[in-house]
Amino acid sequence: MAATSPSRAEQVRSFLKQNGLQAWIAWRPDELLMLSGYFPYWGASLLIYFADAEPLLFVPQIEPRDYIPSGLRMQEFPWGDLKCSDPYSVLVSTVGNELVKVGIKREQVGMNPSAARIALPIQAAEQIPIPEGFAAKLSQVAAQTDARYQTGFADLYLRKTPPEIDAIRWANRVANVGLQAFFENLHPGVAETEVAAAVESAIYRQIGHDGIFHSRGWAMVQSGPNSADAGRFNRSTGRRLENGDLVLIELATCVNGYWSDLTRTAPVGSPKPEVEPILTVAIDAQRAAVDGVRPGISAHDVDALARDRIAAQGLSSYFTHHTGHHVGFRYHDPGFLILPGESSKLEAGMVITIEPGVYVPERGGGARVEDNVLVTESGHEVLSRIAGSAEA
Repeated sequence: MAATSPSRAEQVRSFLKQNGLQAWIAWRPDELLMLSGYFPYWGASLLIYFADAEPLLFVPQIEPRDYIPSGLRMQEFPWGDLKCSDPYSVLVSTVGNELVKVGIKREQVGMNPSAARIALPIQAAEQIPIPEGFAAKLSQVAAQTDARYQTGFADLYLRKTPPEIDAIRWANRVANVGLQAFFENLHPGVAETEVAAAVESAIYRQIGHDGIFHSRGWAMVQSGPNSADAGRFNRSTGRRLENGDLVLIELATCVNGYWSDLTRTAPVGSPKPEVEPILTVAIDAQRAAVDGVRPGISAHDVDALARDRIAAQGLSSYFTHHTGHHVGFRYHDPGFLILPGESSKLEAGMVITIEPGVYVPERGGGARVEDNVLVTESGHEVLSRIAGSAEA
């Protein structure tokens, strides 16, 4: 049975009511996506989410308009206009005027002023053009900026709605196109970077199909002894694959603003005897944890399902990170981790990763398998596995 969650509007308005707020101001790309379904191009847009009125979106003068959701109220501000020397002051003034117009006082407005992690906008190559001091300027119209409000807002990321789940599912489908390219390029003599390039190219080429206007992948491929470093960092090098290597790919994929986070490990030909058990135990541990995902189970207990399988093979010291995290609006969404000692419980509508790994430098190899898993009302749904792949 699929998860049923309150609509996004119901979740946001409940948050505002519980905190005595009449409006929330947001400008980070993932916040805009969650609150309105809009994924910005430049990353310079801003949204006022009203408790009792439709959201109001402010976009740069030069923002593309073809993928702004229909029915969303919109105003432009002069970012990109060479005649305007300080477009952000104009924006703050306009935001303040809009709040005054509807009788909302400064102390009834909240925002998150921190510089925490954010998702990338479509134009990710350019520095997100939010100037130093912008949050301080906005605090002139939004008084409620302390940690209590920020924590409550971050909790909105945890439970996805059915349309958001469908969008994350689609990001996983596109990621699987990239993973197919990964498996197809596992041949002796091929460089890690060449495998990664094939994966990213396959994902990028999905733009223009099935309503996809943005599709980007970040593929990090590690082979042989490099795969043993994957518990600490992920990166592709010029190393060329050799017969018997384990090859690990860490793949971030963003489709129309929604993210998947997947990892696969596969051998080049038949795995070397010293690394084959590493792959076997990583697959076994990941399946055990996925099978245990259901509403009401604690993050600690899900982690233990994987960690105990690895420990039973005498490899506990080679599993060096958490078992999972929330995903969807970002590569790593806010929220509790799946790790030892975490008492938070899974709820229907949550989308998490399950990614145990085993990394053994002494044997020259490491392995991790990662899927994105939806918690449903009766158990779980794996959003990311593809039939016939090495880990299925």
